[in-house]
Amino acid sequence: MFGLAPLFFLAGAYLVACFYLWCGWKIFLPGADTPFGVRTGPLYGFANIYFQAGKVYYFGAPIVIGWGVGLVAARQRLKADWPALGLVLIALIGGTAQIHASRTAVPGGLGHISMNFFTWPSGQGVFDGLLHALVIFALAVLPYLVWRLQRALYNSA
Repeated sequence: MFGLAPLFFLAGAYLVACFYLWCGWKIFLPGADTPFGVRTGPLYGFANIYFQAGKVYYFGAPIVIGWGVGLVAARQRLKADWPALGLVLIALIGGTAQIHASRTAVPGGLGHISMNFFTWPSGQGVFDGLLHALVIFALAVLPYLVWRLQRALYNSA
């Protein structure tokens, strides 16, 4: 349950994020080769807000799914072994996931958008990927730790 279910939820969330990006690309930047790095107008424009909301969803999905795993595990009063495994897998996938969108560079992807997982670039990119995974893990495990600490303090009083 805590090994595969979070991965399926994360895959579904990333599929929604890719679809969201594709829709915004078709609506706001129909002639652009890629939706990344294209100036869409003023900083406060609707297109910019749309793409920034997609970024928040993309980067926040592993954390929110981790919160769900932690809260379900704490609510069922499970030992930390299986939930920790699920959180580590979520953090690794979230930390190493890369989305690519280009009409010329991604011809085989669905709508010219593809995702790669467990891609470790050489040099500084490895450190950045591990740091990103560590941040995701730390934020995702927080509700579980707070719940367990609260229960321990409540039971000792």
